[in-house]
Amino acid sequence: MRRPSLSLLVVMLVVFVTAVVSVRELWNGPVADMPLRVVRSDVKGYYGYLQAIFIRHDLGKEAYQWEYVRETPTGTLNKYFCGTSVMMAPWFAIGHDIALGDPKAPRDGLSIHEMRAISIGGWAYLLIGLLALRALLLRMGIREVVVVWVLLAIGFGTQLMQYAALQPGWSHVHSFCVVCLFLLTVHRFSSGGPPTSMILAAALLGLIVLIRPVNGLIILAVPIVAGASFVPMLRRMWSHRLVLFTSIVVAAVVISIQPLLWHAQIGKWFAYGYQGEGFHWDRPEVAKVLFGFRRGLFLWTPVLLLSLFGTIWFLRNDRLRGAWMMLYWTANAYVISAWWIWYYGGGFGARVFVDHYPVLALPMAFLLNSLGPRWWLSARVFITGCCLLLLFQMWQYNAFILHHESMDRAKYAHTFLRWDDRYRGQLAGNYQSPPFNPNGMEVVLEESCDLERACEHWSGSGIQRTSIAFSGSHACIITPAMEYALGFSAADGSLPTGRALYLEVGYQRLEVRAGASQPLLAIADVKHADGSQGLYEPFFINPLPARLGKWEQVEYRVPVPPLEPGDRLAFYFWNRDRQAHVLIDDVFIRVLAVKPY
Repeated sequence: MRRPSLSLLVVMLVVFVTAVVSVRELWNGPVADMPLRVVRSDVKGYYGYLQAIFIRHDLGKEAYQWEYVRETPTGTLNKYFCGTSVMMAPWFAIGHDIALGDPKAPRDGLSIHEMRAISIGGWAYLLIGLLALRALLLRMGIREVVVVWVLLAIGFGTQLMQYAALQPGWSHVHSFCVVCLFLLTVHRFSSGGPPTSMILAAALLGLIVLIRPVNGLIILAVPIVAGASFVPMLRRMWSHRLVLFTSIVVAAVVISIQPLLWHAQIGKWFAYGYQGEGFHWDRPEVAKVLFGFRRGLFLWTPVLLLSLFGTIWFLRNDRLRGAWMMLYWTANAYVISAWWIWYYGGGFGARVFVDHYPVLALPMAFLLNSLGPRWWLSARVFITGCCLLLLFQMWQYNAFILHHESMDRAKYAHTFLRWDDRYRGQLAGNYQSPPFNPNGMEVVLEESCDLERACEHWSGSGIQRTSIAFSGSHACIITPAMEYALGFSAADGSLPTGRALYLEVGYQRLEVRAGASQPLLAIADVKHADGSQGLYEPFFINPLPARLGKWEQVEYRVPVPPLEPGDRLAFYFWNRDRQAHVLIDDVFIRVLAVKPY
């Protein structure tokens, strides 16, 4: 009996490790908590389609949820595109069917059965994607041993495992799978496969767009896959015009699922759910996206430097592929970095590039395939080191040693290769991007308060005379005896309504006992006139652990949704557990508003 190839065994190894990580980390813990771990952030919107259509039957009439449900005059609108929902649907159906047979399981789609089914679906899409990538590389003439190392690099040296094992409801593993299948199908057709391959490729392209519309740029990878067969492939497509026309129709039918859902929700064939979000085409953060400490691609996924070097190899040895690969890098880096929140919220590494790993694997593979013995050994050592670093940092991320959103140079240095329990949960603070502001922002309120006198917007208990004040003779001394202390407050009379705001907060902090400032919370808060909550964002105050006995400048950046008439905006410190003991002085706040657009 023929033994399975080593590259096939590597695929099985990656999927097996992914499944083990899922079961140990995602499935472990109280049953009631698993939905909170699986259906969170963007997944609430993707999964919301399935709940609304198949369980609650309230699509277009859903209760408002700030994460994804938008209210319109003609119905509610799920802001997200539905492609990920389509991919999750079969697994949801399996899990829900099992839940219906369990008398103890809830019927809202959030039982342990649906969650585990979605998780298993992540493994399945990972397996299919890796098998397709392996087949593509072998068909393109890459040696078996090189395919092995490319699969190890993608499986263990990138964020793919995080989004297949621990965040399977997010769009990335689904995109990875479909992109791999699309590229394989394109190569099959370009190398003489049947004309009907065009129809399958078109359906897959439609699904790619349905998952994430900007990923339609995958079309730029077609010449990279086809190589010298690209122009003959185009002629062959034209010679089969009926199949080409059918393919276009099939792609349109797949994409049309979204307009049908829009119409079912609000009675319109086109809708834009991302109100208040968009692209800053004139301000792309390319350097930060590729090299930054917050989410930089090559810092957090260094194995992809081989893709960059492989692109250079293409330019020198295969100009057609090199030119299109450069175009692919340029177009996608520009579009990704022009999105208003260029780091794409919370997540591990540059998660938005997971969708592009199949394409980025190509120049890596061709480069490795060309190396002589000395460089080949160096490349394998480099890949091994990158895999070990990535897996360690993935563990750090899930152990709350790395911050989920606001990493920077200082935080990266503080946690680099750290594993002790004392580093868990140390990184906090809040430093987010401004709201979408195509025409910029303007300052609408600004106040500094040295606590030596009464201030218009800053007030509270704990302000007293002390010989160790940062400036003057007064500071706010927060002790275990008090729960609330200094705070800022402004009503809509001093702030504009209907425009997204951005808080810039700064102050001086002195820790008088080691670790005593760590439990203190800062709260950004908006209350409506009827007492309901418009925003409530708590976070621990220390971006980094405080240095004992040293005054240090601390700053935050917090976006605030548009205020309504009667709203009150507040920022205050909360000694929730009565354990904090810290001095605060020289507070400052600036409120900016997005200029109308």
